[in-house]
Amino acid sequence: MAAAPPQIRLWDDNPSTLDLLGFDAVVEPIIAAVRERDIHPLTLSVQSPWGGGKSTILKLIETEFEDDDTCFVVSTNPWAYDDQGDVKGTLISEILHGIESQIPDSTTREKVAAKAKELLGRISWSRAAVAIAKGALTFQVDPAQIADIFQPKDPGGPDSMASFNDAYKELLALIPRVERVVVLVDDLDRCLPDAVTATLEAIKLFLSTEKMVFVLAADQDMVRDAISVSLDGARRGDIFAKRYLEKIVQLPIALPRLSAADAEAYIGLLIAGRSMGQTDLRALAGHVRERRNAHQSPLLHDFDDLAVKPAEDDLALAIQLAEGLSADRRSNPRQIKRFLNASGVRESIARARGVTIPPAVMIKMLLLEELHRTSFNTLAGAPVQERKSIVARWEAWANPSGEEGEDATLPEGIDEATKEWATAPPSLRNENLDPYLTLAASLINVSMGAQVSDEVLALINDLLGESEAARNVAAEALSERGEDEQLAALDVLFATAKRLDDGEAVVRGAVLWVGKTPALEQEVSAGVEAHCWGSRLTPGAVVELATSGRATFMQLVSRASQDTTLHPSTQAAAREELEHVGGN
Repeated sequence: MAAAPPQIRLWDDNPSTLDLLGFDAVVEPIIAAVRERDIHPLTLSVQSPWGGGKSTILKLIETEFEDDDTCFVVSTNPWAYDDQGDVKGTLISEILHGIESQIPDSTTREKVAAKAKELLGRISWSRAAVAIAKGALTFQVDPAQIADIFQPKDPGGPDSMASFNDAYKELLALIPRVERVVVLVDDLDRCLPDAVTATLEAIKLFLSTEKMVFVLAADQDMVRDAISVSLDGARRGDIFAKRYLEKIVQLPIALPRLSAADAEAYIGLLIAGRSMGQTDLRALAGHVRERRNAHQSPLLHDFDDLAVKPAEDDLALAIQLAEGLSADRRSNPRQIKRFLNASGVRESIARARGVTIPPAVMIKMLLLEELHRTSFNTLAGAPVQERKSIVARWEAWANPSGEEGEDATLPEGIDEATKEWATAPPSLRNENLDPYLTLAASLINVSMGAQVSDEVLALINDLLGESEAARNVAAEALSERGEDEQLAALDVLFATAKRLDDGEAVVRGAVLWVGKTPALEQEVSAGVEAHCWGSRLTPGAVVELATSGRATFMQLVSRASQDTTLHPSTQAAAREELEHVGGN
């Protein structure tokens, strides 16, 4: 018999139909606004940074209207469209087909389908004109047809977009029972600038039509930046983008960041949900909601009325994580899930390697690795016989007992910022951490960090800091090291990028370092590509590369200007820097 596959605890990143985040306070006023018949048309935007729960809000809204036959809900995601060259036409098509598919009466559905076909015909003419203008259809359409496509249309004709709205109103009139058509637009902030603008232009076509409601889920700053970038250099781009959004969006709604209490409850619900059935998890989520609305704390408490209660160990882990995670990670649902998934993967690997460690201890060690990597490296890189002594002194320094003979000095290479971590339960001084540390060090390649001295690690920390004077001193001191030690230290510097929100500080420090040691230019260029590209490459990092004036770094700037996977603002910064260099 084949061995059973190893079990692993992972949480997906999909929007949820079960409210684990206390979003009912946000969803309820949105539903009320949608049902308000005297306000039409209406566009709302649900705003939060990446990972804040916007997609879940849309899913909860959709769920609210499942049994309401007076309201049609159409969900769409422009970021996922196959045809990114005609986002406007694709969005209109999805709305029309979405309406048609929800009509139960076959006779009415046929009438609506015929009207939708007429509207889609207008889009086809518009698409053909765009394609020919780009040269895509030049050899498939004869000159007479090309001339006909580009000839000004009769505003009321069947191939004109000018009277699209009137024709769309006629379509809605065929289904009088429907009082609202709600279009949920997700991931707008992931789209390229032109796709963002095309989506908003499509929405404008419907904004003079009664019954229409649009709910946009996006980071408003990113959408505004995309609009500005699509204007391509207009001096008033930022101002215009702000006013453009204000004209389209009547009701902006910002999602609240998770408080410490809400984060604890969310983590507890996620962990408990792995061993609970859906019915029991819904009951537990409802219990938390009732306590939240009654202003009772803690939210995960007093389970006497529940048929199935969360395990005490799960609740303890939730408290430990909520207290241990940094404020920015704790307030972001996606960051919480990412940490829990990292924990699940590490737990599975440890089990497969025969490493036994209590869950609470592993969580504490993961928090150290996540939040204080340099101190983790110091502990993992220390000789095995010294680790217990380091941990004992560390905890005594953080929370001295005052006993005679106790060594409460902070171990060398340990950051003072770890004090709160060291005082948090559980205590580690009596735990055998060696098997786990050996495993963790091999997984994160900490061995390179062990090859550089504590002094060099401190210089790297200074190089990443906010003080310009300290950065200059650190770069000068690093440049005086031998070639092998500098290369090892450079690897440590770039390894920190994965633990930072972005790579700007790493790029800034590396560029400064190259100014003192030009021989490192190629290695730094490769490091930026390998560790600081994609979402970690910020406009500020691009400026640092460009102002260095070094040819290898300018090649990276040139690449960034053309890389459509980067954030629009990063691309724009790269183009501006290249124009500046070209102008000089």
